[in-house]
Amino acid sequence: MHLFRRGNLKAVIFINGAAFLSTLSLSEICERIPAIVWTTDEAGSTIYGNSRFRAYFGLDGQGTEGLNALHPDDAITLPVKIRNARREGLDLIADVRLRRMSGEYCWFALSSSPWGDGAAIEYCWVAVKRNKRADANFVQRVADSWQASHLIHSETEILEMVARGTATAEVFDKVCRLVEELIDDCFCCILELSLDRRHFRFGAAPRLPGGFKDAFDRSEVAAGLGPCGLAATSRRPVEVLDSASDALAGTAEGRLMLLNGFNVCQANPILSPYGNTAGVFTIYRQRHAAFSLFEQQVVDRAINIISISIDRTRHEEALVRRETQVRRSQAQLVAAQRISSTGSFTFDIRNNEYMCSEELYRIFDIDPSLEPDIYDLRKRVYRDDLAKFDAELQRALSGQSIDVTFRIMTSHASLKFLRGLAQVSYHVGDNPVLVGTVQDITDFKNAQEALQRGEEALIRAREDLAYVSRVMTISALTASIAHEVSQPLAGILTNANACLRLLALSPPNIEAVSETARRTIRDTLRATEVIKRLRGMFARQPSTMEHTDLNELAREVIVLCARDLHQKSISVIAHLETKPLQVMGDRVQLQQVILNMLLNARDAMGDIEIQPRSLTVSTHLDTEDSAVLSITDVGIGFPLEDADRMFEAFFTTKQDGMGIGLAISRSIIENHGGIMWAEPNDGPGATVSFSIPLRRSPQ
Repeated sequence: MHLFRRGNLKAVIFINGAAFLSTLSLSEICERIPAIVWTTDEAGSTIYGNSRFRAYFGLDGQGTEGLNALHPDDAITLPVKIRNARREGLDLIADVRLRRMSGEYCWFALSSSPWGDGAAIEYCWVAVKRNKRADANFVQRVADSWQASHLIHSETEILEMVARGTATAEVFDKVCRLVEELIDDCFCCILELSLDRRHFRFGAAPRLPGGFKDAFDRSEVAAGLGPCGLAATSRRPVEVLDSASDALAGTAEGRLMLLNGFNVCQANPILSPYGNTAGVFTIYRQRHAAFSLFEQQVVDRAINIISISIDRTRHEEALVRRETQVRRSQAQLVAAQRISSTGSFTFDIRNNEYMCSEELYRIFDIDPSLEPDIYDLRKRVYRDDLAKFDAELQRALSGQSIDVTFRIMTSHASLKFLRGLAQVSYHVGDNPVLVGTVQDITDFKNAQEALQRGEEALIRAREDLAYVSRVMTISALTASIAHEVSQPLAGILTNANACLRLLALSPPNIEAVSETARRTIRDTLRATEVIKRLRGMFARQPSTMEHTDLNELAREVIVLCARDLHQKSISVIAHLETKPLQVMGDRVQLQQVILNMLLNARDAMGDIEIQPRSLTVSTHLDTEDSAVLSITDVGIGFPLEDADRMFEAFFTTKQDGMGIGLAISRSIIENHGGIMWAEPNDGPGATVSFSIPLRRSPQ
């Protein structure tokens, strides 16, 4: 019998599924129903009760019994059933135990229907007493039936939360509360392991003190932590029946159990699909009691739900990490291509399908929304490079690797230098896919050209500086040069006068005239040679590499400087190799180096008074492939630490020196493939030397 709705004059009653319309008042109908009937407000306070209600609970008038007389176990489960029925919009039907006036509990089939306008809800309760012969088996079956139904319903609800992506902490909390609801004396804790399985992450423990979270969260996973650590490391359930045991008393978990009155602990590892420990589900109890079959089923289902939730969470975290990595990689690729001005492309040759990066379109100055193809890119190629581009394109279309440099003309009529690289990297089925890059090397080309222009300007400047140095050096030898020229000129004048006198004799002395004429020719050639050498050293002409004898170059420079050195009381000692030292070099430049070395040696001995002034010019074979020329003086010398600085530009020890002579000389020697160095002597003075390769004989 089920009371559906009330009214002032009539009511609709459902009996065994059939509806009956009655003109009796609601109270009259309730008095005629063979059951306990009462109404309550939403808070559970009794509003009305029929005579059977008053008789059962021993009340004279309207009392406050009814739901307040529920058995303690039913008082826990009935509110859950009420909420579920309310949420699903259904009437409540349940088996409960009500305490009668004598204190005895009897079983009743309880049904309830709500009504109201939403602001104030009232309930009508109908309780039909069960057969008194119902035994304990019936009671257990009723309880088991509700618990099983509640477990399945809650499990479905939690799995739906997992499927919707509900936060893991909320899912864990729901699982813990369900287990605690269905198993007596049960306090649950869920710990999740970090991805590297080295630390615990606290999941949920709704009824445990906060000290458990402080002890476990971010703690290292180790067997010494207690049952949870042992279960995580061994991947096997760990059960402790006495928290005061020696094995547990010294652990953080054991101390917490003793402090909070827990004597029993069961730690269950949560395994991932790959067999690794993903977490631990722990149940703490105050006393030991073996789990019933149903309770063990509750624990197993909870472990399964936790495993599903953790696995789903980790897959989502892994997916987020992969997506983040992909986005980061894409951003890095775009940034790297923009920084390096390099675009990339893939081209399915047979299907004529291609994909280009954003940077490639930017390099070619083409709008990517127009979906251009390879031939649209070809239109940008500079006309003088079209033939080369087409040839390389055909090689690429035939599956060959290419490396080509070409130019394009942008929409702004500016010229770009590009370098294209491509090769067949993989196949889609039988179709070869060409993968390549195009780099904008315009800045590199411009810098290269600027560098080349700078190097050319540097060479010209170096040549100009060398010329100035040569002029200054030769200017210092003006007196010697004048002497070298004046001597043959004086001889020519003397010989000419002698010829005139000999010709004036009667008869003329023809034989003496002839000899005088020959001496005149000799002096003329001598003067001509001096002037020729001077013109060569003064001339601004490009380097001319030729075969020349290093010994001969040394003798010519010594002759050129002889008068100047003699005037300064400097004797010259020549120790030259007995056989010619044929080298490949510029004659004038090498003479300039030797001349500069001689003058530096001369100046280094300018203030020497206590010992004879002398310098030694020597040549010798260093190896089979090189010859060495050295000039040694007995002058003031220099500190060993200045040996390398001697060849730096503008470094000088002279008051009126420019410091460019040795720097230019080293540059000339290095351009000839040689090296130049200076070193102080064991005694007074210093030695400056250079080594250059010998001319190689033809094989």
